[in-house]
This record gives sequence, structure tokens and C-alpha cells, in this order.
Amino acid sequence: MSTIDHIDTSTPARDLRLAGIAGWAATVMVFTGVIISSSTGAPEPNFDASADKIQRYLETQDPWAVAVGGFLLAFGLVAWLWFVCGLAAALRRSGARPDFLSTVVLVSGTAAVAVMLTGAPQASAFRGGDGLDTQVAQFAFDLTSVTLANMWVALGSLGLATGWAILAGRREPASPGRPAWPAWIGWWALAVGAGYLVVRMAFPSPLWYLPHLLFWVWVLVASTRMLRTRAATAATAS
Repeated sequence: MSTIDHIDTSTPARDLRLAGIAGWAATVMVFTGVIISSSTGAPEPNFDASADKIQRYLETQDPWAVAVGGFLLAFGLVAWLWFVCGLAAALRRSGARPDFLSTVVLVSGTAAVAVMLTGAPQASAFRGGDGLDTQVAQFAFDLTSVTLANMWVALGSLGLATGWAILAGRREPASPGRPAWPAWIGWWALAVGAGYLVVRMAFPSPLWYLPHLLFWVWVLVASTRMLRTRAATAATAS
């Protein structure tokens, strides 16, 4: 019987550990891909930049940097999807109320990935060096900006659902293989989720940098706690 108990408690911990690794990998690849893609040529213009600045930015980007950056970004988004699945599993508790929050987390994270994987953020840069017409270049850049802004809505939903689930779950006893989320991580997620919705209404304001940075730091913190769950579960089993 003790062997069966050990198998039941260690298996969820390994799953969460994989999700924690995916969270770190997603953050590194997404940010590295964005930095590489935008590190060459003219500085990246603001959302409301003029058509001339947008065209110059797209025409001066290095094709190799765009290709490598787009590759890392795409694979980072796939790793992010793995993290979201693990996060939804970590928040799912038997008899929890409301019981649909983990599903909202999963669907919101998947929606954010789906929006970015449409290719709109990379399409304008991919053809930028071929001499795009000014109006076409502006349309492609604006489409990229709106795609990014729409992703904030999905991430805002994820933050609100995650924070709500963490704070509601603290009233229940911890279960093996699932991290004991402190209250401040839940409040952090709620604040970031609300911040995303605010900056979406304020688009194209540059205020979006604040919740976006806080969100990815939160992803690293949550991923680290998932990585530590395995050790905590092993100690409990002992």
C-alpha cells in the first residue's frame, strides 16, 4: 500500500515540474525572439507612429534576425501553452468553488497563443525588406499592434481567473502534488489581469509595458513554485 501511495503523490509533482520548466523556457524564448527581431535597423516605432517611420522600420530590419526571432517566438508560445496546461491542472481542486476557474485559465491561455500564432505579428517584418508600399506597411504594422492588444484581453482573463482560483483555494487544505499558493501570488495575478484590461481600453497608450512586465515576472515566480513542488511532495511522502 505504501508503494501505491508513493506513486499517486509523485506523478502530479513531475507534471507540475515539467510545466514549471515550460514557463521558464517560454519566457526566455519569447523575450529573446522579440529582442532579436527588433534589434536591427531603425528603432521600433510606437503604435501611433507615422507611416514613414513604420516603413523605414520594416525596410531596415535584417532578414536573418527576423527569421531567428520569429522561430524563437513561435516555439516560446508553444512552451507557454504547456505552462498554461500545467497551471490549470495546479489550480484544479476537487470540490473547489467556483469549479470553472481552472477551465477559464486554460481557455484564456490558449486564446492568447492562438491570437499570436496567426502570424500577423511576424508577417509585416517577414516582407519588410522587399519594399512594401507605405499604406501596406502601415496596415501590416497596425494589424500587428491590434493583434498584440487583443492578446492583452486573453491574458487579463487568465490573470483574473488565476488570482481568483488561488485566493479561493487557500480556504481548502493543500493536496499532494499541487503547490501551496501564497495569497500574494493570487493578488498579484488579479492586479495584472485588471491592468491588462485597463491598458486595452487605453490603447495605444504605452502604459501596457507595466502590466506586461509584471505578468512575465509573475510567470517566472509561478513556474519556480511548480519546480519546487516535487521536492515538497517528496518530503511530505517521507
